[in-house]
Amino acid sequence: MTAIKRAAPFLFLQFIPLLIFPPALLAGALVFVAIVVAVALGLAIMVWRGRTWALTMSIFLQGLNVIVRVMMLLPRAMSQTETVDVAFIITSVLAIAASWVFLYRFDRPELRAAMVA
Repeated sequence: MTAIKRAAPFLFLQFIPLLIFPPALLAGALVFVAIVVAVALGLAIMVWRGRTWALTMSIFLQGLNVIVRVMMLLPRAMSQTETVDVAFIITSVLAIAASWVFLYRFDRPELRAAMVA
């Protein structure tokens, strides 16, 4: 089994870490959700076809997701009424962990070698 076929579940599910937010935040952003899913699936199809730029863009999106989540974790952890926003903290930590897993799977030399071959 080639590296691309082993990475296929990660390729076609790469939109999940990008959309892990509390349900209250996602409820009013259905257009945003549809755009993120369409872009991520488009990138997955391009990676599947062997486009190295799409793999680089997927790695970039997951890395940017980690950076943005870490930067927003502490400022958003406390709400305006000085209460801890537990749902946001939990979803942010889950999204960071999931993006790290996706980054680990995408940034393997075997995957890039299988795409070039």
